Amino acid sequence: MPTERRERERHEMRERIIDAARRLFVSEGYGHTTIRRIAEEIEYTPGAIYAYFKDKDAILYALHVQGFEELQRRMIGAVHGATDPLDQLGRIGRAYLEFARANPELYDLMFIAQSTSRGMQEGTWPEGHRTYDVLRQIVQAGLDGGWLRGDSAETVSFLLWSAVHGMASLEIRDRCVVLAEACRDTVHEDAYALMLQMLALPRTSPGHVEVAAAAAEMEPSPPDGPDRPRRRRAAPEM
Repeated sequence: MPTERRERERHEMRERIIDAARRLFVSEGYGHTTIRRIAEEIEYTPGAIYAYFKDKDAILYALHVQGFEELQRRMIGAVHGATDPLDQLGRIGRAYLEFARANPELYDLMFIAQSTSRGMQEGTWPEGHRTYDVLRQIVQAGLDGGWLRGDSAETVSFLLWSAVHGMASLEIRDRCVVLAEACRDTVHEDAYALMLQMLALPRTSPGHVEVAAAAAEMEPSPPDGPDRPRRRRAAPEM
């Protein structure tokens, strides 16, 4: 059999194992799923599974890696065409929520299900680092360019990540039923946009020149009326 065909068949078999395991991890629970049960699901012997994965935790970790690679691709793709760091942050927040909504079971396994894999035990988590770095680099650019409040990219990044992760987790676990029905469809985006608005500095350009603010100082008040309120730069909508 040609090498290319063998590799394709191995890849297809590996994907079948991962897909079957994902269904079982969700429906029966990770703790109750066995290699034998996964083999039954795809009508193979347990030995065939061990030819691809040493144990079920290795399968869970493969799912974990796949999920973060896809999330990272979505986040990177979302910032194309963005005009500034605030726009980029709005876009990746929306991409994050859309990923969780489109893949609730995978998202649950990525973040909520406990893994005993060596990489997670040792705290290395390379795929998590790569995905988080997409956010952190944008935040750092926002701080350096005078777009965001704060002194630490780590602090601001963690604030944004924990906020959007919490929103996603509440939604996919149907905990948003406590919200007024009229706002359930938009509350996540509205809340994230509000957080960005609170973090945003009133800059008018990445060159740090607050032209609008200076102009507002010089503009005369309208006759027989109070000073006009200054307009602040609005954070991008989700």
